[in-house]
Amino acid sequence: MGELSRIIGIASGKGGVGKTLTAINLGIALQELGEQVTVVDADLTVSNLGVQLGTFSFDVSLQDVLSGKEHILNAVHQHPIGLMVVPSSLSVDDVYTGLKPNAKKLRRDLKKLKGFVILDCPPGLTDDALTVLEVVDDIVVVTNPDVPSVTDAIKVIKITRDLKKNVLGVVVNRIQGTNYELRPAEIEIMCEAPIISKIPEDKIIKKSIFEETPVIKYSPYSKPSIEFRRLAYYMTNRTFKEPKNLFFKRFMEKLRGF
Repeated sequence: MGELSRIIGIASGKGGVGKTLTAINLGIALQELGEQVTVVDADLTVSNLGVQLGTFSFDVSLQDVLSGKEHILNAVHQHPIGLMVVPSSLSVDDVYTGLKPNAKKLRRDLKKLKGFVILDCPPGLTDDALTVLEVVDDIVVVTNPDVPSVTDAIKVIKITRDLKKNVLGVVVNRIQGTNYELRPAEIEIMCEAPIISKIPEDKIIKKSIFEETPVIKYSPYSKPSIEFRRLAYYMTNRTFKEPKNLFFKRFMEKLRGF
């Protein structure tokens, strides 16, 4: 990626669709490819990034940067798994910081980081969510294969394009392949955007969240992990090839209790 930063927002029309899951595991997958990556928790009101990583307390948070107390580089923490993260505070007192008054400063600060800057955006179309859409270079929209989730995703995509921002595509999470799900072709038509990743519903994700370890590290050869790696290859214009002996490697993971 060189020295320049590329700010990519991981957005959604509603909460609970897998936005934080995608931000974390995409960040790790990009890092595995040798890219410099920082994942930023831009959801100041309901901060889940640190929770999913099993880290609840940080000396410096994004709120400290926005208030001018700290430099952005002081807010970058290296998680034990190696991922670089800028967390948001879990304190109720910091909920009222707000992104909207700090939009220009936020972008200036994020541009001081190098490589991929992955923003875990606030869900929906709140003031904070709209502010993040203005700050990013590109957007990835996460949805589930149901009508309410996709309908909300459509709104995010429309507003993103109105802001003249680039929509990289749609990540469809929690795919079960049932008859009552929207099909990928239907989602692409509705969103007028390509699906760039299909993450299957898998109990291994719930297990990994319980263990506070990203699924791509917890079960590297699981179907969700392979899909996150496929997404990272797409983001870097590389050609993805599934690992050799994938069936056997998955079998061995199951023997180990995954």
